[in-house]
Amino acid sequence: MPGRIQPDERRPHFFLSYARSRYRPEESDRWVVKFYNDLCTDLGHATGTQNPGFMDRQIPAGSEWPDLLADALANCRIFVALFSPAYFVSDYCGKEWAAFMKRYQGQSAGLARPSAIIPAMWTPMGLKELPDSVRTMQNVPPAFPPAYEAEGLYGIMKLGRFREQYKETVLRLANLIKERAAECALPSSPVPTLETLRSAFAGDPPDARRPAVRLTLAAQTIGQLPEGRGPYYYGQTTREWTPYRGPDHTTPIGRFAEEILGELGHRAEVKGVDEGPHEPGEAPNVLLVDPWAARDEGIGKRLRQIDRDPVTMIAPFNSGDAETAAASAELTEELDEALPRSGALQGSAKHVSSAGAFRSALPKAVNEAITRYLKTTNVHPPRTPPSMGRPTLQGPEF
Repeated sequence: MPGRIQPDERRPHFFLSYARSRYRPEESDRWVVKFYNDLCTDLGHATGTQNPGFMDRQIPAGSEWPDLLADALANCRIFVALFSPAYFVSDYCGKEWAAFMKRYQGQSAGLARPSAIIPAMWTPMGLKELPDSVRTMQNVPPAFPPAYEAEGLYGIMKLGRFREQYKETVLRLANLIKERAAECALPSSPVPTLETLRSAFAGDPPDARRPAVRLTLAAQTIGQLPEGRGPYYYGQTTREWTPYRGPDHTTPIGRFAEEILGELGHRAEVKGVDEGPHEPGEAPNVLLVDPWAARDEGIGKRLRQIDRDPVTMIAPFNSGDAETAAASAELTEELDEALPRSGALQGSAKHVSSAGAFRSALPKAVNEAITRYLKTTNVHPPRTPPSMGRPTLQGPEF
């Protein structure tokens, strides 16, 4: 199980679990970052620690994203969930919750520990909007300012007249985290890999006969980069490739795509282009390809193999990436040479300039991939029940 155990002084007091906004995430998430920083400041003063919290945006470029996320979940003392409508439909938020709960329940069996999960209301939500599993939680403690319950954190941050109530709310949350961490005394422990977990907020188990949408990542790692390409957008593994990395976006593309698919109601299976053979027709497949990937001999060969049975593809050309912009013409020509049939498919997008544009392009690529899959896969009709003979009508018996 992942999650490297850390010394007590390096353990974060809390892990912030939140859902990215579906509309202009770079704008809305700026307010989440402000809240996180304000909470860390108050908690740092209350505890004297230099490592008050963990938020995924603080993962530096080139780091092992899944490992650092697992480390934080394995070592945090408290799990702070930022409640919003988007939170409970985010597959990844549900998996973070499930991973922490497995750790918490495994270490609290037979013990009278208080809950190590603290809700923070990002937007006001009624009981009917909450999943059944969280309706019994005390979402707003009685001592908190009334505007917090009425408007949520986002509301009291945006409305200037609630400035003092916002500051009081953050301070009370910091004190609550400190108190709850001391009461729970939750030791560090490894957590399951998120990819193996089902969201804690999922409804009925997914139909096993319904195929997942496969997201195939074709990108280089830091050790594979060609001359003239810097490491800023890459990691130690293909899954850490983050083509839209910047101050407002730090999520690897595979995870970002998985979150979008979860919001659309699709299961996702993320794999690197080098993780096993590509089986045509096995599942709906969308290829996420780095414009620089065709320059790698091994990846270029795999792309040409995939293109024999073309798949819908998306190529992120980040408009803020100066190296990609400077080499755009050459990179486009190389991609066209490696993936001529895939690039020509309806639903494919070869120059996706931003995370927002990617969010718009992915549903189109997925819809095309599913349509092609349903046209080519073998469909097994339901069995006809055995004949029971022609029915006859009889009169009543007396």
